[in-house]
Amino acid sequence: MNIVLAAAAAAAVTWQPALPGYTFHFPADFGAHESSRDEWWYYTGNLRDARGHRYGFELTFFRVGIQPHLAGGSPWDIDDLYFAHFAAADAASGAYYHVDRTGRAALHAAGATTGDERVWLGKWSARRTAAGKHVLQARADDFALDLTLSPRKPVVLNGRDGVSRKGSCRGCASHYYSFTDLTARGMLSLPSGNVAVTGGAWNDHEWGSAALEPGVVGWDWFSVQLDDGRELMLYLLRRADGSAIPQSSGTLVDGQGRAVYLPLAKFSVAPLGAWTSPHSRARYPAGWLVRLPAYRAELTISPLLADQEFDASHSTGGHYWEGACSVTGSFGGKHVAGQGYTELTGYAPK
Repeated sequence: MNIVLAAAAAAAVTWQPALPGYTFHFPADFGAHESSRDEWWYYTGNLRDARGHRYGFELTFFRVGIQPHLAGGSPWDIDDLYFAHFAAADAASGAYYHVDRTGRAALHAAGATTGDERVWLGKWSARRTAAGKHVLQARADDFALDLTLSPRKPVVLNGRDGVSRKGSCRGCASHYYSFTDLTARGMLSLPSGNVAVTGGAWNDHEWGSAALEPGVVGWDWFSVQLDDGRELMLYLLRRADGSAIPQSSGTLVDGQGRAVYLPLAKFSVAPLGAWTSPHSRARYPAGWLVRLPAYRAELTISPLLADQEFDASHSTGGHYWEGACSVTGSFGGKHVAGQGYTELTGYAPK
């Protein structure tokens, strides 16, 4: 069952929408929200080995509610379905590895705990320790990672007070927070061998119960970590004609961890090129110019590898592009550089 069928099965259940007025409570909100239909924990990052070679990684867990969790239920109950995506990019060799998996909550084959973050699908997992570190572990046939991520800044809320709009309808939204500045340390295993890596990572966690606004075909999402201590998140929810709906927005985080909400009118994103996938034949934008006029900021985002297309046909369905990127440009009139990740959905045929 893919995520579309799972969502359809859950539609008959009354789920809690993401609405204004929600009060975040941590560490509880790091964990699962069983009254929400849809939820995901999302990690990406840019890593380097001792030689300076660059790598990218993605590890994401999705939960789709099927029925409410009931006290005294059977261990065989399937209250939730889980999906996970795992990818790694090796800039030196030009190789991109990816795999997706599907699981169900019955018999603890997959799950997510309440109270704090611990989510798993088989032996893939993401969890927070008592010291506030994030531990990621995943192993596929050809590649694996074991990373510990340490926050250098506090969690920030995206959208207005943590409500990220996905359309004009009442419940077209998610509750959304991020750790935008995580140091990463650990091991990355590739067919060429095991490498010790360090670098930076990003963590998103969203939950809600409504679909995107009708007419939205996909989104372009960007995370940027600059060497001057700033981070930037932007997303554009696209209609079929390529235009962005007004609820598209972003978040700018300063060096002290203070977040500013960015409505669509405060930024622009223009593609600089295109790439056609040899796998799905989808044509994706490749390279972007981001402008924030109020901050005198102009950033060029360039993919680390052209081919970072993820085939998720065994889980959430279809293809999307999710890749490590380099960033150069200016902010406040000063030169900056950095790194980031970009996600592009809705370009490939379903």
